[in-house]
Amino acid sequence: MQLKKLLLGTALTAGTVFAIGTTSANADEIYTIQTNDTLGKISKEFVGDKSLVDPIAETNDIKDKNLIYVGEELTIPTDGNSEQAPVQQEAPAPEVQEQPEQQVEEQPEVSEEPVVEEQPVQEEAEEPETVDAEEQAASEDAEELAAEAEVSNDGSTKAQFLAAGGTEEMWNTIVMPESGGRPDAVSPNGYQGLGQTKESWGTGSVEEQTKGMINYANDRYGSVEQAVSFRSANNWW
Repeated sequence: MQLKKLLLGTALTAGTVFAIGTTSANADEIYTIQTNDTLGKISKEFVGDKSLVDPIAETNDIKDKNLIYVGEELTIPTDGNSEQAPVQQEAPAPEVQEQPEQQVEEQPEVSEEPVVEEQPVQEEAEEPETVDAEEQAASEDAEELAAEAEVSNDGSTKAQFLAAGGTEEMWNTIVMPESGGRPDAVSPNGYQGLGQTKESWGTGSVEEQTKGMINYANDRYGSVEQAVSFRSANNWW
């Protein structure tokens, strides 16, 4: 019994090997056409060259070898001799030799630019004090009046002023700056006479105006001297 089983197993094994060999020798392969395929390209995939171009065209009844359609299935008549194109091994990448380090030349130190000394700040010129137009006009009028008084009266107005009790300080500090020594002087604002006040005696004679100025100084400032000091400090009285 064991001998029969052994013989049967041997026969089955041989039959199997024979069947596999027969299938491998006569089997054709089915290939689906892909984008950018050509018969030559398909032939190279199976046998490594273009020797299957004509057999593929004949087997699949292809009239124009240059016209095939994507998705169409082709029967490849390999007759069991189809070989996949050998896989090309990638050539080893050539070793890159390291370049010797280049020595960087040291740049010469850049000399610092000389420090520019700051220019002295120019001080703004002081603006001249603004003189009130009215005061300036009155001063100019007084100077003109003084010049006219000296020319026309030859000092007689001053002599009368001193004779009536006036002093040199009053004449130089009050009369000349205010009226220029003219007893009939009248300003645009209505101030009149030697002392340029609005008192009624400002239109009288030199003697009357002199006495009026003395009384005005005593009443308002306490004395002629204090009136002179005030006028000198403030340019009005």
